[in-house]
Amino acid sequence: MAVVSLLGAIILFYLSLRPIPIPVSEAEPTERGVTFLDGRYEGWEGNKRSWFLEAAEIFRPAEGQKVTFRAINQLCYFQEDGPDLVLTAGSATLDLKRDRLTLVGVDGEVGGGKLSTEEIEFDLEKKLVKCSPPLSFTKEQLKVEAERMEGNLQTGEYCFFGGLEVVQKDQRIRGESLTYYVNEDRFEIRGAVEVELTL
Repeated sequence: MAVVSLLGAIILFYLSLRPIPIPVSEAEPTERGVTFLDGRYEGWEGNKRSWFLEAAEIFRPAEGQKVTFRAINQLCYFQEDGPDLVLTAGSATLDLKRDRLTLVGVDGEVGGGKLSTEEIEFDLEKKLVKCSPPLSFTKEQLKVEAERMEGNLQTGEYCFFGGLEVVQKDQRIRGESLTYYVNEDRFEIRGAVEVELTL
């Protein structure tokens, strides 16, 4: 009898250590909506496609104004003569009410140069773009490091500023801002320019 009581006590002690399952009705409700796997989302202006985004997962909630994306394989923003921006990212959110697209963990190409940044935001209505630090941009033998970047997708002008440092061959250049004119494939540094030569 003592053995049975001891065995019962051990079983009760073991059961008390196990987590208590929560019934489905009491569990936190998951957000309702539609998930697309390996999907593509496109932005249009009239009958002209202006951009598209391909992602491993796209979630559109049943209620709400935000579409979320996970594992972005490619984001292309088109100019007259072809894609001006081609990016990949870890995740993204499209705010339909504000017409803003925000990407996180970004790498890609801007006007033929390589861009890497933690976060980039597109104002799709005004066709403006801005990056948050840290960010770097490399094109051929030119490397740009800055705290911020703001650009105009329509004109193809991108301005880097804040802690600006530009390295080109044996030169290290500092200034207030650097503007990259994509259509002209030209760079312009402005404001208190310093040039340091490595001999």
